[in-house]
Amino acid sequence: MQEPFKQRTRKRGRKNERGAALVMVVLITGLLLIAVSALLLEASAHTGNVTDATSEMQAYYAAESGIQTVVNVLRRNTILPDPLRIDPTKPATDPANQIDYFKAVKLSTSNLTGDTSPVPRLSRWMTYDATYTDRVILGNAALYTPRNGLAYKVTIENPDNVGGNVAYSTTGYINTSGTTQMTFPGTLLSDSATIRYVPSPFVSVDVSSGIANNIDFGKFVISYVGNGATIPRTRFAINVNFTDPYVATKVIRGYIEAGTIGPTSTAWILYDSPVSVVIGSTVTMSPLPGCSAPQCGVYDPTPPDLLPLPWNYYRIGYKITPMYPPGPIALADTRVIASITAPEPIRLVIRSTGYGPQGAVKELETVVQKNYFNGLGAPSPLTLIGPPCTPVGSCVPTIPPVDPLPPAMIFNPGTSTGTIYSGKDVNLKAFLPPVGLTDDLNLNRVNYAVNHGPPNRYNGQVWGVVSNIRDELPPWLQSPRKLDNTLQLLKASAIASGKYYGPGVTPPSPGGGRYGDFATATGITYIDGPLSFSQEGGGILIVTDTLTFQGGFSFNGLIVVTGPGGIRRTGGGQGSLQGNMIVAPYNAAGLTCLANNTTCFLAPEYDIGGGGGSEIVYNSNNVANGLGALTNFIKGVAEK
Repeated sequence: MQEPFKQRTRKRGRKNERGAALVMVVLITGLLLIAVSALLLEASAHTGNVTDATSEMQAYYAAESGIQTVVNVLRRNTILPDPLRIDPTKPATDPANQIDYFKAVKLSTSNLTGDTSPVPRLSRWMTYDATYTDRVILGNAALYTPRNGLAYKVTIENPDNVGGNVAYSTTGYINTSGTTQMTFPGTLLSDSATIRYVPSPFVSVDVSSGIANNIDFGKFVISYVGNGATIPRTRFAINVNFTDPYVATKVIRGYIEAGTIGPTSTAWILYDSPVSVVIGSTVTMSPLPGCSAPQCGVYDPTPPDLLPLPWNYYRIGYKITPMYPPGPIALADTRVIASITAPEPIRLVIRSTGYGPQGAVKELETVVQKNYFNGLGAPSPLTLIGPPCTPVGSCVPTIPPVDPLPPAMIFNPGTSTGTIYSGKDVNLKAFLPPVGLTDDLNLNRVNYAVNHGPPNRYNGQVWGVVSNIRDELPPWLQSPRKLDNTLQLLKASAIASGKYYGPGVTPPSPGGGRYGDFATATGITYIDGPLSFSQEGGGILIVTDTLTFQGGFSFNGLIVVTGPGGIRRTGGGQGSLQGNMIVAPYNAAGLTCLANNTTCFLAPEYDIGGGGGSEIVYNSNNVANGLGALTNFIKGVAEK
């Protein structure tokens, strides 16, 4: 009787456990659901993060694209079509319609006419979108939307505020360095005439409008006693020493024409060049305000007027009579008047904002420098740097007509009638000294060589005035150490472009653009040894040993020779250089020279007496292109 009761009791207890499995399943399922939901949420969030990261990376690349586009424009790879030209009367290749750093930061030339943007953004040179007017679209503009497209916008800044002011002072001399006054005796003991140069003190000029007129570079004070005097042609030089925005010196050279100074004065003041270019500014000499022909004017003979030596050169410039207005005893002060344009910046700040999908935005900022040389090339088509003989202090320079021997300065300009040295710029009405020296004894040597070479009246044809250009040397040519630092940069650039040929390596054979591009005057070739050259070339050519021109040759750009053997010429044919050729020899001993001292170089050698004719002509455009071997380089990129 008891057993059935126990069984009934046990069965009744298990009956209470019904549904427990379901509860467990529900609990476990809930936990799994939570876990899966969390996993899905995490995956979704991760996917979103990946999508955002991709969008941000695309925005970054879009911003980088904007920087590269600006650099491409600055390298003049963008030609303005007819409707967009700054000066529609001139072709697209004219400098007026080509980009430079000044045009890039000036609203009227950087942006299109009618562009209301308050900042320069190169809308004249880059195609901004018609719908989304603040940006340049990458890809198909018709399919662009801010949610799924790529675009960028740029702004250009002038970090140094270049172009607002120019500051300078002047120094000068008449006939001899250091002499600011000369008195000439007349027929009677009581007669004389005096010319005195009075420099200009420190002056700051506002050029924010683009140009400043009637700026003062000092004055000539011309007076006479009694009947005055007859004066010979007398050279003068005025050093314009710029301190703002850059430190540089430009020498304004000229002469006081032979004639009388007195009651019936016939003397004139004439500048070697009506135009000079310095620190990116164009300096144009001007006549006295109110002065007109026949007292003032421009004398521009074609062909050039070869005057009695050593003054044979283009007589182009503004002539100003010291008798204007006339005076009975003390003639009126003759001011040295000029206009100057705003200088070009040497660096720019580019801000580029990139737009990617999903509203991603990235902003990059970089500084772009014009070129390593800052536009400062050599001051003469043929520049010979160094002392009259080396080692300095233990050698005695020879005096013409005694022929020098190495290691003294050697200059043989060639006797061919087809040999021409011209300081006339092919592109501008500017005249440089055709041959520039850094020592007065070398200057005498060159003048003697060009004036006394049989069988002609002089050796070759020299158009311009051979001058001492030591005061005008750019920083990179002021000492062997500075030149060597520059050459190391050029060497690295040549290595990177496969144009470096080390010691013992045979230089490339002619043809195929192996020495740069002749047509565009671009490229860089570094020959670490001697070179025999008889082909076309362009850009920059560095030769660390003797450079020998053989037969015919043509080069557009800058040639720098640093070997003690300098430049030689063999064979016939006609050679042509349009640009700069610099002979600046040095050795390891010169690198220990810390001062800006050109006597640390070796004596330069230039001898083309063993060859045919050649033409060395200044071409500012070729020089600019040549100096651009290290051009528009980016000095780092920062993400903002």
